[in-house]
Amino acid sequence: MSDWIASWLGFQLPSIPMPQTVKNFDKAVGKILLAAGENAEARIKANTGKAKAKGKIDIDGMYRTAEDKRKLENRAATVQIAVDEMNNKAAQQDAGSEIDDDWLNLYAKIAEDKTSEELQSLFGKILAGEIQRPGTFSLRTLQFLSTLSKSDANEISNFFSYVLFDRIVPNANALPHGPEIHARLLMEELGLASSPTVFSGLIWNISIPANTNIIMTASGFGILIINRTTREINFQLEAQILSTPARELVKIANPPAANFEYIKSVSQIIFEKIRNAGFSEEIVNNGAVAVQAGPLISANTIVPSYVASMPGQAPLS
Repeated sequence: MSDWIASWLGFQLPSIPMPQTVKNFDKAVGKILLAAGENAEARIKANTGKAKAKGKIDIDGMYRTAEDKRKLENRAATVQIAVDEMNNKAAQQDAGSEIDDDWLNLYAKIAEDKTSEELQSLFGKILAGEIQRPGTFSLRTLQFLSTLSKSDANEISNFFSYVLFDRIVPNANALPHGPEIHARLLMEELGLASSPTVFSGLIWNISIPANTNIIMTASGFGILIINRTTREINFQLEAQILSTPARELVKIANPPAANFEYIKSVSQIIFEKIRNAGFSEEIVNNGAVAVQAGPLISANTIVPSYVASMPGQAPLS
């Protein structure tokens, strides 16, 4: 069946030497593209050889109404994107379980009404992730996406550029170049983040063990916290905490790069909190504690282009 559908849609099936992932892919394709009814398989097979423009889905004559045709085109578009995603980003290990029937049924119902390229791209990435790692995206996340508009999707993507650690957006009284209050309030309204107010917002506890460095990743940048002391560093960061759907979506949203002035401001806030936690001597005398920021090369590497400093000290930039 997958071979027929691949020929019909004109895409190349992913080359996956992983039996469970292949099984998940076949099951997903069948559930999503045959969701229109028991005769869909015969109609697809009959249309496999029809001539069509490259990349154009040809389902003329397969359905009685334009609405049925539109729904299948939308579902098929997300499958094509999922195939491209799996071909371009091959999984390193086989899926650990079978993809869930209820998940696929809900996905098919939602995907058939997504007509914008942006939302179809998002749904295609979600499908690819779920095929390769069932449970990556919850039913709750799918239900959230069922009512997502293109404008809200753009707002969410922009907001995700301020996320650190795939989990938090710092929430200081004055955070230059950070998200606008309307964006913060919208994320709370959508159920993607906790309250943006300092007084009713949440606090994220951060610990850096002795003789350990950590990188707080952001979109395109990272904040490196260096602890070369024999003591653990503990501090709290007031922040909006992302909800489960937001944490699942931020990994595939491909948001714009963060504003580096914002990253520098967060670095300075972290530096001051560490200093106030009793590490001034280590900062001043031997540089055993430092906070740096710069472009993110990998999850564990940045190019330092800013070093947070105390008043009177000259930062790197």
